[in-house]
Amino acid sequence: MSNRLIIGMDGGGTKTRVMVKERPDGETLFDQNFGMSNYNNIGVEGLRPVFREIYQALFSCFQEQLQDAILVLGSAGVDRPKDVEIYLTALKESGFTCQLEVVNDAEIALVGGNGDRKDALMIAGTGSIVVGIDSKGKIVRSGGWGGLISDEGSGFQIGRHAIAAVMQEYDKVIAPTSFTEKLLAHFQLTSPEEFIDLLYLEDKLPVDKVASCTPIILEAWAKGDEAARTIVEAELEKLVRLVVGISRQMGSEKFRLSVAGSLLTQSTNYFGTLKGKLRVVLPQVEISTPLYDPVFGAIIIGARLQVNTN
Repeated sequence: MSNRLIIGMDGGGTKTRVMVKERPDGETLFDQNFGMSNYNNIGVEGLRPVFREIYQALFSCFQEQLQDAILVLGSAGVDRPKDVEIYLTALKESGFTCQLEVVNDAEIALVGGNGDRKDALMIAGTGSIVVGIDSKGKIVRSGGWGGLISDEGSGFQIGRHAIAAVMQEYDKVIAPTSFTEKLLAHFQLTSPEEFIDLLYLEDKLPVDKVASCTPIILEAWAKGDEAARTIVEAELEKLVRLVVGISRQMGSEKFRLSVAGSLLTQSTNYFGTLKGKLRVVLPQVEISTPLYDPVFGAIIIGARLQVNTN
């Protein structure tokens, strides 16, 4: 008798990657990207068309095998039982009748990044979060509570403070920055006053839009701009404090810290400076690039569920 299919899904704000294996070290039977599946971006009703397309693609490949599969979905914003229920309902209404497991996307990234459900993970991209596994095997978190109150060290916070600096320059509160004109051009504005329309006229916080200017600020920081230095250094210190918080929750100062997110995987200066700051306060933490992709972390979780249910 063949093994059950394990379906790993990494549901993000830009795309949903779906991978299918029978075991983690086995052949990849399916690996394809679909539309975004974060209900905070597309609404609850927007989930069903994406999940239906995924179901139909999988059914055309695997037919009846799909009924006995194990599906693990990791998605951003899965923080409460009601979030889990929203995704479970959407998956079932889209045709999935197999065993379903829904977790936060940070959990599948942690498992993929460290090769198992152990150690810790830091994500810093548009948003940020640090997660870890404590001595009892429970997942713990530090940060990741959204842009208004958290997401320390993220692209959104760097962009938000940069825009604030432009306004402070406009008000003659601080000296001119080297990035003011670049930010105005990036957002296609003719005056700092137009940031009001950009930031306040939408129904929700324009997180992605604000974060999009982060490369400009990182470049200014690398070239020695004082305002950029103040912003970036402050956000890096906040990221370090998140790791200190997760260390306290884990009850350990020695663990592997896998990293993910564009700020840590695409900016050598940002990552390198963070490593230096962490080395001072938590010298035994091993900060490393991920071993595997988050979608493979979902496969590993599915394999564990397969063992526990057999």
